[in-house]
Amino acid sequence: MGLAGCSSNGGDGGDGSDGGDGSDGSDGGDGGDGGDGGDAPEEVIIGSNHPLSGGLSNTGERMDEAVRLAAMMKNESGGIESLDGAELSVISGDNEGAQELGGEVAQELIDDGASVLTGCYSSPVTSAATRTSENAGVPFVISVSVANSILRETQLNYAYRPQPPADQMAIDHARLLADTIRNAGEEIETAGLFYIDISFGQSIRDALREELPANDIEIVAETAYESGDTADTQVTTLRDADPDAVIATTYRSGTIELVNAMDNQDYRPDYLTGCSNAAMNDISALEEMGDTVEGGFATNFALDPTSDRAAEVRSRFESEFDSGFDANVAMTYASTEVIIAAIEEAGSADPEDINDALGSITVEDHIAAMPPISFADNGENENALAPLFQIQDLEDRVVAPEEFAETDVQF
Repeated sequence: MGLAGCSSNGGDGGDGSDGGDGSDGSDGGDGGDGGDGGDAPEEVIIGSNHPLSGGLSNTGERMDEAVRLAAMMKNESGGIESLDGAELSVISGDNEGAQELGGEVAQELIDDGASVLTGCYSSPVTSAATRTSENAGVPFVISVSVANSILRETQLNYAYRPQPPADQMAIDHARLLADTIRNAGEEIETAGLFYIDISFGQSIRDALREELPANDIEIVAETAYESGDTADTQVTTLRDADPDAVIATTYRSGTIELVNAMDNQDYRPDYLTGCSNAAMNDISALEEMGDTVEGGFATNFALDPTSDRAAEVRSRFESEFDSGFDANVAMTYASTEVIIAAIEEAGSADPEDINDALGSITVEDHIAAMPPISFADNGENENALAPLFQIQDLEDRVVAPEEFAETDVQF
């Protein structure tokens, strides 16, 4: 675990390899309280709480880079206009994907001057971090974390989630998958679930138990997976149940393990799909899994493929950090856009002012494939959407809903 800072001025972010070691502003300690004086602060500090080491670091490092790039591009365009051009500074903390570090890293970022936080990828880690942020009275905009319980187990007044939560992920997956397959003249009647056995996977499982039958899809098998295990037993169970679709809800490594076990047992369902699945939107993972995932489907948050600005952000990210821009990166960037819009609206670096702005803001100008972002009283995005992708030529392509589709479905 550790903290690092950068001024997000574009001077040294090119290697992207260590999740934010930046050259200046590293202590971040003098910019976070600018809202309590008469003069505009020179900087506003965003705290980025992501897994920069450990099993989730492949994604976590790139999510951290997305936060830094959003700040960098805002600074290049003149900074925070309502604060006389104040610059955004990003300080980064490594939660290692460990629940017990989520709150600890959040507190360190706050102590180092962050006016607003974002993170954390793993739902248990985010749950811990948002509680710490709540106790400190510092707003927390979730970059990526799906478990319903994060915002609904306890009433939080300083936490916001732009992405769809578990129940919305399941609603969109069941509806869009069923409609897309059936509208093409194909059939889907049964499904088997493969999920990681933590709050993230359990939330999706529980929601799919309701939403799949509501779309005339019967669940004929459920298989839980522990991180680091093989998936041989689970694949045997799925093969014996013979569902039309296998729906995987796991992190990157879990989906790769599922596909390896399927290959070992020469098992192919009609449809391999992912619901809130990291690997199905990760080009390097798709290439590693190969032909087994070709033609598969996934629902997740997405970069808007119809937006020229979104394409420009993707290109800039890939050139700046020499790494892949997947769905998690896109959603993290969009979440940081929400933070930046709230700081502009607040005209302040004071956490209370930023929190007030988050509670009332509508953000139309963002790169995610979803309508304008605005928050209900519980902090959930009222317009959250998880589009449907299909894997075509080992690339994830949005095929539904129509307003965000970049290509037609292929069978």
